[in-house]
Amino acid sequence: MKPTRMLLVVMLTVAIAAACAKKKEAPPGTDDSTAVDARPGMIPVPSDSTIARGPWHWVATVTPVERIAPPNPENYTLEFLPDSTIAARLDCNRGSGRYHVDGKAIQIGPLAATRMMCPEGSLDMKFAQQLDAARIWFMHGDTLMFDLYADSGTMRLVR
Repeated sequence: MKPTRMLLVVMLTVAIAAACAKKKEAPPGTDDSTAVDARPGMIPVPSDSTIARGPWHWVATVTPVERIAPPNPENYTLEFLPDSTIAARLDCNRGSGRYHVDGKAIQIGPLAATRMMCPEGSLDMKFAQQLDAARIWFMHGDTLMFDLYADSGTMRLVR
């Protein structure tokens, strides 16, 4: 594919993802602060909450069979924004998506991301897959932890 065509595809993908991630409009007769997401019980994280104070840098994931650690944690970041969206850096790519929190339960994504070819050894796809698999969040000191789907591991992120 020609570079110009590839750039156009990436730009259209990001534009479509941004349009899909727009905040649901409030029903008539309510102000924006009372609008809720379509999923019952799921609420955005308040901007003053601990999880919202980022950006968070991915430092490791421990699974039942291995420990995965990016060589440069500053290339793998996650920021929770007040409008229930996230901004992510996936090595040489950028991503965005929605998140929902209900107590300690969390759902992130799906992520819309640029599709640049990162250097060999990049963990960009692994990071995105693990964010999508996050199901429970908790803090351990100043470290944000995500337990992944089906006990498949625990991600660790720091500020």
